[in-house]
Amino acid sequence: MHPGQWQGQPNRNVSPGENALENFINQRYESLHEPSLNQDAFHVAMLGFRSLCSKGLVFKDSLITIIDYSLPSSDNRFFVINLNQSKVVYKSLVSHGRNSGELYASRFSNKPQSHQSALGFYITGDPYYGAQGYSMKLAGIDTGYNDHARIRSIVIHGADYVTHQYVIRYGRLGRSFGCPALPPAVNTEIIDCIKEGSVLFTYYPNQAYLNNSPVLGPLSATQPAVPQPLH
Repeated sequence: MHPGQWQGQPNRNVSPGENALENFINQRYESLHEPSLNQDAFHVAMLGFRSLCSKGLVFKDSLITIIDYSLPSSDNRFFVINLNQSKVVYKSLVSHGRNSGELYASRFSNKPQSHQSALGFYITGDPYYGAQGYSMKLAGIDTGYNDHARIRSIVIHGADYVTHQYVIRYGRLGRSFGCPALPPAVNTEIIDCIKEGSVLFTYYPNQAYLNNSPVLGPLSATQPAVPQPLH
């Protein structure tokens, strides 16, 4: 595999500096010792993380959360990574939108009322108590892909249909209106870990998104939308 080129990465020419970055990301991935974390997803997540940090949008830069929607909902596909410790600190089930698919998510949308999950990079906001209990707001940073998260009320919350028992009974998780819902047993703990300014990335090997994401584009390209305060 040529350095800087992998399945699910935006096509680009690789400079010596980018080569060094790719080597660094490879080493960081290997240090996690987490084979269930997709290496492609981690690579793309770290490229976007670097871009967002360079723009001053990340307030909690010791953490990154990756949701890998290329995996079935019956698998743990929500990963919280402590970058300082090179460790996956949470690995969990997570739902996708009801119109994104059944066992697998394959359709994604930024549109209100689509009831689909949206791809891209988010900045975590404040927790609150709402109709779904303890929840956390998300600011979508990828203009055109997830920047309607706030008006769509896309948040992290707990849900009874996101459990291993549900999978045993139905063969898949239940589905949300587009929110990444977590198991009630870990929802509060995870929200309290990643809240208020960390990066969350929802991944799927969709080439159109990967080639056109404002976050993943060159640093001189279109800037991602600056999130409004989530208070």
